[in-house]
Amino acid sequence: MEKLAQFDKPDRYLRETIKYALQPSVILRSMFVSAIIWLLMASAMPAYARLVFQGKLAGYFAAGLGIVLVGEIVAVIVTSLFSSDHATLVIPQSPTVVIQGIIAASVIDAAPADMPPQMLFATAYLMIVLSSIITGGFLLLLGILRAGGLIRYIPYPIIGGFMAGLGWLILNAGFSVLVDIKLQLQSLPILLETANFSRWLPGIIFALCILGLRARIKSSLVLPGLIVASFVLFYLWLVLIVDDVNVLAGTGWFLPEVSENLDWQLPDFAAIAQISPAMIAASAGGIVTLIVVCTLNLFFRVSAQELIVNREMNFNRECKVNGIANIAGGVSGGGIVAYHAPISSSLVHATGVYGRLVGVILALMFALTLVFGSAIFSLIPRFIPAGLLMYFGLQFMKEWLLDSWPKLPRQDYAVIVVIALVTALFGLLMGIAVGMVVAITFFVLEYSRMDVIKQEFSGDFHRSNLDRSFAQNQLLQNKGNKILILRLQGFIFFGSAYRFYEHVKKRITDREAEPVKYLILDFKSVSGFDYSTIHDFDKLKRLADQHGINLLLSNVRPHLQAVLKDGGIAERKSGAPSLFDDLDHALEWCENTLLAEADLLDSVRVTVAEQLAQHAMIKSRDVSALDSYLERIETKVGDTVFQQGDESDDLYFIETGRVDVLLSLPDEGSLRLRSMTAGTVIGEVGFYLNKTRTASVVVTEAGLLQRLSHGALRRMEEADPQTASAIHILISCVLSDRLSSSNRVIQELLD
Repeated sequence: MEKLAQFDKPDRYLRETIKYALQPSVILRSMFVSAIIWLLMASAMPAYARLVFQGKLAGYFAAGLGIVLVGEIVAVIVTSLFSSDHATLVIPQSPTVVIQGIIAASVIDAAPADMPPQMLFATAYLMIVLSSIITGGFLLLLGILRAGGLIRYIPYPIIGGFMAGLGWLILNAGFSVLVDIKLQLQSLPILLETANFSRWLPGIIFALCILGLRARIKSSLVLPGLIVASFVLFYLWLVLIVDDVNVLAGTGWFLPEVSENLDWQLPDFAAIAQISPAMIAASAGGIVTLIVVCTLNLFFRVSAQELIVNREMNFNRECKVNGIANIAGGVSGGGIVAYHAPISSSLVHATGVYGRLVGVILALMFALTLVFGSAIFSLIPRFIPAGLLMYFGLQFMKEWLLDSWPKLPRQDYAVIVVIALVTALFGLLMGIAVGMVVAITFFVLEYSRMDVIKQEFSGDFHRSNLDRSFAQNQLLQNKGNKILILRLQGFIFFGSAYRFYEHVKKRITDREAEPVKYLILDFKSVSGFDYSTIHDFDKLKRLADQHGINLLLSNVRPHLQAVLKDGGIAERKSGAPSLFDDLDHALEWCENTLLAEADLLDSVRVTVAEQLAQHAMIKSRDVSALDSYLERIETKVGDTVFQQGDESDDLYFIETGRVDVLLSLPDEGSLRLRSMTAGTVIGEVGFYLNKTRTASVVVTEAGLLQRLSHGALRRMEEADPQTASAIHILISCVLSDRLSSSNRVIQELLD
């Protein structure tokens, strides 16, 4: 198998591929694998032909078998040669064949009662071909648009319920092949009659044997082995016990007789004139269902093949190749939709043969069967193809109704059961429609329980990125709980918006809690909201106005701003802005307002001596010599105090003015990290660690700085150790305060 790794791509290593594939040992093993897969497919194909061409078209079974064979020949050649994985093999499969049988039956029911059988066959055949071409065209379009991955967004319970319901329909199809009776409550007495019971019992036993053995034995040879064993046991019973074979044939134990050369013909496109609007309307639902089922199954089968062969496949390419294969199959006179068969791919992978060669040999075998060996189908006991259908139906129901029980949440499992029941009782389209409604309902209920509030802070814990003086920080520490910050998340709709409103209302009207004066709603993590939420936001706005609360909005996306403005939510109150570009500026505005009320906002001078008195508890007279160690620097707007990457030879005390700390970005832009105003220190980290500057500092408001260099600090330590110690204490307090603030924010995030 390692030798095949280089052949995974169909358009590379052509010479090496041919050289490897033409080795006698490879050819012999490939022929053996092809023969096993041929036996598996040949056992099921008569059931597929009978499913599509039944009732008034039962006399065209031989033609139907030829149609299935031609479609398989074309599809297996196209996909084997051009798939993204060499082990890919495709076959017609029960889910789509059942639906194409429904399409054919709907055309017959809508046709005039006096339409001749030959024209009825031509019309139904043409609709089957058109359904294959339309389905193939849809898959091809998915691949071209690279939209194949969209299938991954279909909710899992909807797919599960759909497949479980489809399993019931396939199981029913197996009963129809055996006794022409559907498995229904009212048909049970008829099915239990001796003549019918003896015909369907071997089929269900055969299906249960496959189901049980495949659950215990993982070999890909289990299915073909059981088919061979069933053939042998049946004919032993026939020879040793049954006296008259003709009696069995007359009672329907064998498939209908097929002429040596199949009565196959190209579709009569002139029959388009016979297709009435009633036929189109009757078959439209079936064609839509066929597209959905084929797309879902193609996705599952490709995913299963990836796991089996342990190679990643290009799903968009598989859509294109499979679409072309089904279009070509329909145009060439096939028309039965085919897609990936992981069982066959696993056999190719397990035996280490080259899958593209197997596909070519398999197509040749079916071509020979079409021309010379069609009579062999009349020797197949009917319970084998019918039992295969029953097995596939039971497997779908087991997988989605039994195996999924311990794996899924109960509400997801309930969706699967509801869709399965509706599909079984009312059909596939009704199952899809009900499934979508149920899944959306559960989604809305579940999403409404999701908390739209991502984080909740108060202003005493979460501050703006503006470093302030000691006095200002003290006031904000005491009064910051008047600021309530709510960071919202997700897509807000009527359910989650109502719960959000009730939470805020409870907080605002709580008499025991600190009264809120500023409410900031941060929309940074909000992807959108539906228009119905405006009603809840409007109630919140009116509630805030009643309690004298300023409502501020930050990080609102432009298209949402327009909705909020139209709804009267984002409007100024007494000249105060309501929309801010980010949470930091909204917080800064609230803090400035609180400081202004306490007469602490106006630009004041905070000398270094005052900072030392506040933090180091040292009196101004004890640091009288401090000015001799500091360098006075007057600044104007736009001045650069230091650049990112500069040596850290000094630190600065801000006595008046304001600066921004900027981080240079690789795209030559910059990011504001913090703003600092009077009574703060800048450059202390690099100064003490003796490392280069990690950011730049630019003046945004003219003022006065006091510079302290390494040399000045060393002189101070020698000549005035008390003042130097006070400086060290001041820096320790500054760093500790910043660390404490960061820890509080982290704790809030963790909670």
